[in-house]
Amino acid sequence: MRVPIADVGRLGRMDLTFVQQNEETVLGHAYCEIPFKITRVLNSCRQAHLILMHCTAGLFGGDDVECTIHVERGARVRITQQSATKIHPSRDKPAIQRNHFFVESGAELQLILEPVIPFADSCLRQTTRIDVQPGARLVFWEGFLAGRVARGERWQFRELSSETHLFLNQRSTYLERFLLPNGFERSLCAMGDCTYFGTGLYVGEQARSLATTLHQVQPEAGIDTPVAEIAVTRVASMTGPDFHRCRETFLLHAGRACST
Repeated sequence: MRVPIADVGRLGRMDLTFVQQNEETVLGHAYCEIPFKITRVLNSCRQAHLILMHCTAGLFGGDDVECTIHVERGARVRITQQSATKIHPSRDKPAIQRNHFFVESGAELQLILEPVIPFADSCLRQTTRIDVQPGARLVFWEGFLAGRVARGERWQFRELSSETHLFLNQRSTYLERFLLPNGFERSLCAMGDCTYFGTGLYVGEQARSLATTLHQVQPEAGIDTPVAEIAVTRVASMTGPDFHRCRETFLLHAGRACST
């Protein structure tokens, strides 16, 4: 599909497919438009590693980007990001980001996303759909900031709309949806004085034992198992170091669960 010059970097699509080849995970198909960019796949004895990048300063009003990642049977991949996603002032148009991740039976996807940082007067509408087949494993992490706090921009963005929807064997099993600011974000029953919040999802046979472990090592987090194969952790933190500690704790134990 041709993209007009005026829309280059504003309308972008990425489509990646990972396959197993000679007992290694390789990138079987890759298509990237600006602003998306990827590194070469780094293979280890257990899984492949790919870093996702944006070759622009972030997302601006009027941007519309879409990312699709498909992990085929037998493939095992860890995907990380180069840096946080910055959402710039949007004026009269929102920035739109759509993600779709698909994990086949016998495959494993570990997707660790850096936080989204909405600048003052920015507007982001994001949707993420995750399809996991029976017998697949997923480790997923996403996080958000209340803004550029050091610049006094806490809760100064115009809109942050996010939906993360997990389907297991084509059945809806987890849905997280919010719209901020909504007037309640500073209340004690919501964020209070916290400026970071994140969600971790694990899908696999060890979900219940992982949830038990996370209850012990992260008593400040909200832990749940909506179905037997899924463990969910949600955290809210006042500082960056505390947020990253919570994230690394979840990733450490979820990674161990995948190795069991």
